[in-house]
Amino acid sequence: MDRAIDVLLLYTETNQDEMLALLEGCGLTPPEAWRASQFLPIAFAHVVFRRTGVRFQPGYDLLDPDTGEKGSFLLADEPLYVAAVTSAERRLATGCTAQQLFPVFGRSAEYGVIQKIAGPGGQLDGVVLTEPLLMSFGDNEADQP
Repeated sequence: MDRAIDVLLLYTETNQDEMLALLEGCGLTPPEAWRASQFLPIAFAHVVFRRTGVRFQPGYDLLDPDTGEKGSFLLADEPLYVAAVTSAERRLATGCTAQQLFPVFGRSAEYGVIQKIAGPGGQLDGVVLTEPLLMSFGDNEADQP
């Protein structure tokens, strides 16, 4: 997982398809790369914004693009999320700044919502976000957003 985080930190100007290819290049299967591209940014955003007063929900919703079925799950039950939280906390504790971690958390939908709500220099205390909606890995690439 640390290799995947390093890829996210290093390749800041890539689109989603390019990032997925890079994650696969570091040894992840396509479904693993898909999951990493979703859970790593969420975990890093949760750690970075933890002290700002932003409140995140403990779960996430997962939509199957093939069937349209949606389920709700706890982030704490997702090993990739838990490991990424630990990695983000370790990186901050050993001297990384939030700005240095931006290439990871900046890819999260939560970051985009926080920016829209707070605006530049805005107040974050009291911002409450809903569960993120993630897409499961579909059977073919046409199913991916």
